[in-house]
Amino acid sequence: MGFVEDNIRDLKRFDEIVRILADYQLGIILDYLDLKHRVPYTKRFGLSDNEPEPERLRQALEDLGPTFIKFGQLMAQRPDIVPQRYVNQLENLEDNVKEFETQKAMDIIRDEVEDFEGVFDSIEKEPIGSASIAQVYRATLSSGEEVVVKVRRPDIKEKAETDLDIMKAVSGRAENLSKVLSNMRIHNLVQEFGEWFKDEMDFEKEARNAKTIRRNMSDVDNVKVPKVYEQHSTEKVLVMEYVDGIKCTEDEKLKQLDVDVAEITHTGIEMGLKQVIRDGMFHADPHPSNFFIDEEGRIILIDFGMVGKLTKKSRRRLGLLILHIENEDVESAVDVITDMSYVSEGADLEKFKQDVERITLELRNSRAKDNSLSRTILEMAVKASDRGVYLPMNLVLTGKALVTLEGILLTVNPEARLTKEYRDQVEQVLKNQYSLKDISKSLTINLLQNKDLITNAPSKINKMLETQSQEKTEVHVETSDHHEDILTASLVLSGAFLIAQTLPAQPLKIVGTLFILAAAILFSKKI
Repeated sequence: MGFVEDNIRDLKRFDEIVRILADYQLGIILDYLDLKHRVPYTKRFGLSDNEPEPERLRQALEDLGPTFIKFGQLMAQRPDIVPQRYVNQLENLEDNVKEFETQKAMDIIRDEVEDFEGVFDSIEKEPIGSASIAQVYRATLSSGEEVVVKVRRPDIKEKAETDLDIMKAVSGRAENLSKVLSNMRIHNLVQEFGEWFKDEMDFEKEARNAKTIRRNMSDVDNVKVPKVYEQHSTEKVLVMEYVDGIKCTEDEKLKQLDVDVAEITHTGIEMGLKQVIRDGMFHADPHPSNFFIDEEGRIILIDFGMVGKLTKKSRRRLGLLILHIENEDVESAVDVITDMSYVSEGADLEKFKQDVERITLELRNSRAKDNSLSRTILEMAVKASDRGVYLPMNLVLTGKALVTLEGILLTVNPEARLTKEYRDQVEQVLKNQYSLKDISKSLTINLLQNKDLITNAPSKINKMLETQSQEKTEVHVETSDHHEDILTASLVLSGAFLIAQTLPAQPLKIVGTLFILAAAILFSKKI
């Protein structure tokens, strides 16, 4: 038994994938994975072992179906590990999937939506959109509200699970065969993609994503996120408010709207940075088809199947990275990046530091219209990968999403100057995150984690003082230093204790903070 027989459950689908790769002259991939023997004998002759043309790779992925199309689209968001000539083609991947019968869609809606006849007044028979995962229909609720109904394709979940199993097995083999792919952790990447794709096929999760982003964006003027009708939505059917707008790429129509493009630019940057740095949940696929402008000049976001999520720690680091780049603090920028990343064995951190310095200086010396913090961060991610430092997928997607959003905004307003917008927004969000309340909360957690140390500290300090008083005069200077150390430690402990124990009593929190500041002053005098 070989690798295929031991690891692949659906051999028929696996051989179909191998055949399609061979048809598009992607023999180098098959040869690399030692799979040429799976190609029909008559097709092996003349099978090219040259580096595949980007266009052929794109066509092969389209032919392989929805799972591979989605994977290719995700890889188009990873210029840190995919050469740019391939990224350019993968960005053009289309969901070339034929419409499925409207009657099947209606049957699914009837099965999924409770009281179908009572909920819908009408549903149009022709879809307004058809893609690899779903078809979309306009409809009217019995209440008179206009909505869109997104219906998942029949059997797509089962087909995707088969393809994902194959991709996971092959990526694991690829890691074993290549140190480069092992450093890139391609198997983990495929597994993470699998979770994303499963989430995108679950419309209940998309409904929750849309609801969360709608709530998060409620304080951003001129951003519209359609309402979700959760009571009518299921895993296979999503019902959302119908919104009308113009794609940002339709220049002539935008001119006819007579909207304030400068205001749209400001709103777009505020929206993107608040999603990324403040909320930790961002629209990870902001291409023009998901980004509209209405006649009131509002930005309309749709399609929340693909969202990125960042922890509070990652968001803070990203914000600090932007500020370090803006301040040309190369050392701190490199520290933040490496702290967030997987640093492979043999990574060249010195050359990476030189890369960051060069990129930072280029940002300062660039023309105003070319000055872009988001592109700078993405370029640093690409260089990091070249030097053996690999950022997590979510952080690279964050950079790519901001770059894409920036491109959209520049399409709407070519004269925009975006760097100052970034800096001002980031500084404000970080100020909010570094509030005294958050610092106090962090101290409380640390105190709980070190309860025994803090509880026993007073008695230990007393013992140290007793020992000091018994020491001889000749070590008086050293004793004085120890007393100062003890005083510093006491101030820190006392301040932390007051802050932790008196929340939300503001006066005592202030006293506690002053104790800690006093300790810092004493310590600074020593050094």
